[in-house]
Amino acid sequence: MSSFPETISFRVSPRLTEILGENYRSTELAVKELVDNAWDADASEVRILLPEPMTSQPLRIADNGAGMKPTELESDYFNVARDRRQTKGNATQTFHRKVKGRKGIGKFAGLMVADHMTVETTASGIRSTLSFRRSAMLEHEGDLENFPIDFLTEETGDLISGTTITLSDLHQNLQFPNPDKLRLLLVREYGQEENFRLS
Repeated sequence: MSSFPETISFRVSPRLTEILGENYRSTELAVKELVDNAWDADASEVRILLPEPMTSQPLRIADNGAGMKPTELESDYFNVARDRRQTKGNATQTFHRKVKGRKGIGKFAGLMVADHMTVETTASGIRSTLSFRRSAMLEHEGDLENFPIDFLTEETGDLISGTTITLSDLHQNLQFPNPDKLRLLLVREYGQEENFRLS
């Protein structure tokens, strides 16, 4: 069973302008931000697929974390610059990890390096998919709150949860993610952590 809920839009905190000024210095740092999101979602495994240099292949990050239900997408994901620690505390629910996300804009890390981002997330037997382009958001006349986003929901009937982010049309003014630099960055952050496997 599939359906298209009514279009929804971002709800923007006044902190957004200040926060978005802190651009990512490299593609690797943006990827790490998305891995941090998987950590906060209590994922035990994250798989990163990097594109081959000088190709149009997408960059994909998939985790087996808690995922997001449609109601959570509306209340949390689209609430830009929300500090999740104020509503969910400083520790994750399953592994009691110290939460890394604090600015509420980690969701935009992908759009800092690519024009097109697709988010597919599954929780409680429902898969939600949303897709948007940075260029369309920038060309939109009006505030971000008025930028409409359709998302598809599908009942899967299984207990599998997790989130997959696919980034395509990578920005040409940034270097392709370097596997060695990314590996070093992630090892420094997560190399000694239990219940968190990167591949």
